[in-house]
Amino acid sequence: MEADILENLRQAYERTSMVGWDFSVLDGRMTADDPWWDFEADCLRQMAGARRVLDMGTGGGERLLALLNRLNRDDLAVEATEGWEPNLAVAREALEPRGVQVSRYDAEACERMPFSDGTFGLIMSRHEAIDAQEVARVLAPGGQLLTQQVDGHDAEEIHAWFDEPFVYPDVSLENYSSTLEKAGLKIDIADEWAGVMKFVDTEALVMYLALVPWDAPGFKVGDYTDQLLALQAQRPICVTQRRFRISAVKP
Repeated sequence: MEADILENLRQAYERTSMVGWDFSVLDGRMTADDPWWDFEADCLRQMAGARRVLDMGTGGGERLLALLNRLNRDDLAVEATEGWEPNLAVAREALEPRGVQVSRYDAEACERMPFSDGTFGLIMSRHEAIDAQEVARVLAPGGQLLTQQVDGHDAEEIHAWFDEPFVYPDVSLENYSSTLEKAGLKIDIADEWAGVMKFVDTEALVMYLALVPWDAPGFKVGDYTDQLLALQAQRPICVTQRRFRISAVKP
């Protein structure tokens, strides 16, 4: 019986991979609380009055397309970036028919953003790393950054269960606010939140780990059989989510 469970987990992990930014394979198997704020509404509200917008880390373009469909503005100039190579083609196929150019850019590689100084009135970054100096450079005077980030100590239970160090321990509201202010931006909103993500069983959990391998990059089903069986016995499996948001303006 246990051998069958573990083999099912191994197969589930191996067959699951991310395309764009799509978690639909976990529909009905994972639930997650939402922050008390509505980041999509924040973005939509600011897009309504903007002229040029940048969406950083657009994934497969799903979120940006949904915003554009709700906004229904033909006069808005929009560009996007994506740093993960497999998603570039997905995002370009989705967004370029809507007139959105998608550029390759990875803030973690300390690259220069492929845009001129003062280009954008609004930059949006949902769960995408940012280089504060580069964001400040490409924002126009009076322009705004809206970012929602996954705190570097998110999903602490996963790190404890599978002996994984935190990959981004410095990602915090305090550190992001400090670097943005040092880059010359003025913080007008800074909030943080914690909630719960719940998996119906260990199969859903290992599928999630396959979708977001940075949470446990060294994870292999065969290395944690006892832990996985213990978690299966205490399902549902609960994990702590941590998020923060910042709104910052370039004077």
